[in-house]
Amino acid sequence: MTRSAYQIASPFVSFEEYSRLSGVPINTIRCMVREGRLPIRTKLKPQEKPLINMLALMREADEQCLVA
Repeated sequence: MTRSAYQIASPFVSFEEYSRLSGVPINTIRCMVREGRLPIRTKLKPQEKPLINMLALMREADEQCLVA
């Protein structure tokens, strides 16, 4: 089994930063989070800003590469 090495700038990014990196509009990102298609960091308080979990996305991408 071959494992890949990835480097990311930050394990968690804001919706705005994810939009900038991916080119996906923020409203689409919000919809994807609501539908469970984008993982977010678990919020400890309701008023905390939601952050996209980049590590979870990388793990998912790695798993899909191994299956293909």
